[in-house]
Amino acid sequence: MNSSIESLLKIAAEKGVLLEPDALRELSRENDAVLKLSSLIERSETPPLVITATMLSATDHPGDGIRGAGQTVGHISSVPSPPRVLKDISGNSTATGNVRDFSRYFTDRFRSIKKILLRRADMAGAIPISKVLHWDRDARIIGIVNSVRVTKNGHRLLEIEDEEERCTVLLMKEKGFDTVLKDEVIGVHGRMSRDKHMMVAQTIVRPDVPFNRDIESTDTSSRVAILSDTHIGSKTFLRKEWDDLLKWLKTSPEARDINYIIVSGDLADGIGVYPDQEDDLEISDVYGQYERVSQYFAELPDWTRIILMPGNHDAVRPAEPQPTFHGDIRKMFGSEVTFVGNPSTLDIEGRRVLSYHGRSFDDVISSIPGLTWEKPIEAMVELLRRRHLAPIYGEKTPLAPEHRDYLVIEEVPDIFITGHIHSYGLSDYRGVRLVSGSTWQSQTSYQKMKNITPVPAKMPVVDLADLSMNVVNFSNRYTSERKLVKE
Repeated sequence: MNSSIESLLKIAAEKGVLLEPDALRELSRENDAVLKLSSLIERSETPPLVITATMLSATDHPGDGIRGAGQTVGHISSVPSPPRVLKDISGNSTATGNVRDFSRYFTDRFRSIKKILLRRADMAGAIPISKVLHWDRDARIIGIVNSVRVTKNGHRLLEIEDEEERCTVLLMKEKGFDTVLKDEVIGVHGRMSRDKHMMVAQTIVRPDVPFNRDIESTDTSSRVAILSDTHIGSKTFLRKEWDDLLKWLKTSPEARDINYIIVSGDLADGIGVYPDQEDDLEISDVYGQYERVSQYFAELPDWTRIILMPGNHDAVRPAEPQPTFHGDIRKMFGSEVTFVGNPSTLDIEGRRVLSYHGRSFDDVISSIPGLTWEKPIEAMVELLRRRHLAPIYGEKTPLAPEHRDYLVIEEVPDIFITGHIHSYGLSDYRGVRLVSGSTWQSQTSYQKMKNITPVPAKMPVVDLADLSMNVVNFSNRYTSERKLVKE
């Protein structure tokens, strides 16, 4: 080993960095190798973990590198193309709020989910409600639930309807039926009572996700990271954890294949979203909040495509589906950012990704026994079972009566992402990867009053090749070592 290489390895060891073999060979050929290496390390805001030949070339071309710190961890700086948008309300809203809009909205919901139900073997031969009223044998029908009430004996009576007729369905308590929500579309297998006043249900059939979905691996090397509920502009925004996230993304070899970052809503904290919110705000001007959001996201590595969607705290219409941000906000961001509505279905390198902020959890968790804020994955499963992101109409979640129901889950996604709950979870349901995004906000006084305890500063990462999932933990409650943890 020549003295030049020994000197370079010694400096690298002292600075706590590694030299790729190609970089070591390239440096050893230069007369000022030691000076160049020392300069490269000292010019970085944070010493890189690995020095590559690409980084050495960038020192001769100062304009190259990543946004902010000039650390590339050996990754070629190339932002992926925007994902293909498969479904998004942005630019397509038709709702005016008249009676005809509501009729079209529920008709589209019924027809869309009916198609899904009819693909199930156990709903083959389903007939219209108008016909079953006169049958004296087993039958299958499909309807949207108008009402649910409990009898004095503990049985449940549903009123369901299709496009022609209504029918009362009796759910005997002895059968152990699970919760049926108002406004969901269901299939019923049963028989009319002798007096023809109601159908006695044997089974309730939901559209659900099919079993045995074939998930094939692809040859991509890309991964997607999920952030949510950053709430920038709040005094409770976790700036230290955010800075740790930026440092990890810029310096860790584990981050070099994270080519996409999806942020599933509540980028800013907003104004007047909850009582006395002004006491929690660091920035009281909504546009000032988004200027800060754009500054923070501009610091992300320049090999990442950033996908931003709104949530209920953001400056868009409160009714779902929410179109994406207004042009005055979008122009604050760079070309590496793709804006989508809430919800959105995207094609990212051949994977179908459904991203939804999750406001409907406010209704679903309070309506289905056993669901809790601490276990968001269970609530996500209930939405998939019903193939609708907000099955209950007229409760806490405002829904716009569009001519098309953009919250129907028509095609099964490969990855289903939500936020809103300020909790965190990773799981799998019949081949669908479920990701509940963490928050970057500590507990507010309002959350404390509501007994909501956030689980902050965790970043899920999904490998697009095989859909394996990991999480990077930046929470102060854990070790400061930022390593990828299998869960």
